[in-house]
Amino acid sequence: MRFKFKLLLLLPILLQVSACSSPDKISFRNSDYVFDTYYNDSYFLLDNSVVHEEIALASHAMALSTFNKNPDYSKRIEFAHELWLNEKFENIWFNESMVEKPTTDSIGYGIASKHIALEGQDFNLIAVAVRGGYYEGEWANNVTIGEEGNAIGFDGASDTVIDGIMNYIDRYKLTGHTKLWISGFSRAAITSNLTAGKIIDKISNNLFLPGVVSMSNNDIYAYCFEPPMGLVMDFEEARSDKYHGIHNFINFNDPVPLVAPREWGFTRYGVDHYYPDRLTDIFFDATEREKMISLYHFTYGGEKFPKYSVDDWKFFDVGEEYAAPDNRPRESINPSQGRFCHALIETLAIYAFMNRQMYAAACQTGLRALLEAAMGLNPKIEKINFSNIFKVIFEYEFIQTLIYELLGDSSYEFAYDVSMLLYQIFGANEDNFKEIEELYNLNFYMFIFFGAGFQYRKDILTQLLYRDNAMGIVIGHMPELSYAFLSSTDSRFLGDRACKFNDGSYYTLHVNNPHSFKIYEKQLKKDIFEYKDDVMSSDCISAEKLADGSLSIYLPKNGQYEYIGDFGGLALSDVDQIYGTRLVSENLPFSGQIN
Repeated sequence: MRFKFKLLLLLPILLQVSACSSPDKISFRNSDYVFDTYYNDSYFLLDNSVVHEEIALASHAMALSTFNKNPDYSKRIEFAHELWLNEKFENIWFNESMVEKPTTDSIGYGIASKHIALEGQDFNLIAVAVRGGYYEGEWANNVTIGEEGNAIGFDGASDTVIDGIMNYIDRYKLTGHTKLWISGFSRAAITSNLTAGKIIDKISNNLFLPGVVSMSNNDIYAYCFEPPMGLVMDFEEARSDKYHGIHNFINFNDPVPLVAPREWGFTRYGVDHYYPDRLTDIFFDATEREKMISLYHFTYGGEKFPKYSVDDWKFFDVGEEYAAPDNRPRESINPSQGRFCHALIETLAIYAFMNRQMYAAACQTGLRALLEAAMGLNPKIEKINFSNIFKVIFEYEFIQTLIYELLGDSSYEFAYDVSMLLYQIFGANEDNFKEIEELYNLNFYMFIFFGAGFQYRKDILTQLLYRDNAMGIVIGHMPELSYAFLSSTDSRFLGDRACKFNDGSYYTLHVNNPHSFKIYEKQLKKDIFEYKDDVMSSDCISAEKLADGSLSIYLPKNGQYEYIGDFGGLALSDVDQIYGTRLVSENLPFSGQIN
């Protein structure tokens, strides 16, 4: 009966999807799947400072068209080339890295262009698609941070793309008013982000092919999906209007956009747009979750996608011994995968590696070598079959010993014993044993730092090593999930019921010494949280009871709240994904409103 009821709820969504048609509609291929998207030249007459669903979906399609796992590297440009032909682009060109086996520091991208004359405007449109999947050895470049300045790996990749764009303009003799459209997913997203930001800086200083092309920051359309961070710049400056044409689209439950970490001073250019989530949208559990899931499962190839419910995180009580010293959570309702991801990255950045310089000096070389071997660039070690890696890790009985060592503050024992796991994952034999041993030795201090971080946050370790939680984190970064989430914000799929973006911020309401507490939400017209007889209850709000008995309640900013309670103290904080946590009020009255 419950299934039938949910199907009835989804019926309007399915009808919208099946009825979705337009003369701009085209299909494109992405690895094993086929998706629908839209394209029209008129999109690029629109104001670049505003997110336009037309450009957003076309941008994501362009980014995903670079995903190709054909064993013949010379054919990996096929999907992007096909998409551009369907969109009537010309002068289609790809760099050598798109048709060769990727190396540790390569970056693949393609460029196409067309001349557009519409509504009195006349300009060249240059489209740049940066490869964001099946880039194999480039994984080593993702962890190449360096000791100062922008993250070296991403920074170098963006410089390569900028040089390619400038050479392309010269090669095809483009002149006059020119607009740039660039997109990428994950590694390609931060590369696109940095490329766009640097080009805007060049334009501002009249250094981008002056006298050849005419371009302003109003001509940059950069749409970046699930981008990591790689820019070192004052946070306020990076978000300034100067970079208003750069748009970043983020799943709050995805850890990839959190690295390189904010705690080390990293950020990205432009504006971040977050998809709905329980912490950032009060309507998430009421309506938005079903819309997002429907577009994930009811699409071409959807039956092949992993089962995913957007945010179904499992919480485990770490126990009084580990929770009490630092007042960690002992109970949780509707726990958030996103909050866990933030805590995990913070733990690694501050308590494991401690700072950027320590990471670069002690860990970066070894981790690069480890990823090179995993991706098949070490001739003595066979490439890892990543479809089996989680099975190896979570069914390997020695993992239990490693967990006990971390819980018992035995980081050196953990670091020594993890070698057994490494031998298992890489399939050690007499031919490769010495090479795997060398990999282990290169990463010995990283394993020690890793263990030390989890000794400080044993509650994080407890949540991470549950199989479903770990798989939820992996799925949270899937490109197909990202495309479905973006589709849920598109009126062509959901009409005026389309999901809305937010800025990723939320409130934390901290209740000291609670006896009773209740929150009413005006738009939903119901009580959304209650604490009574030492029990928390809510069907939509995430909350935790800490070791000292206090409560932390997480409130989306688009809610309209009334609260009342009997407690010892009430404080409100604002949590921003770039700037961190800021105290708003440390002594709220016993009843009131939060808007």
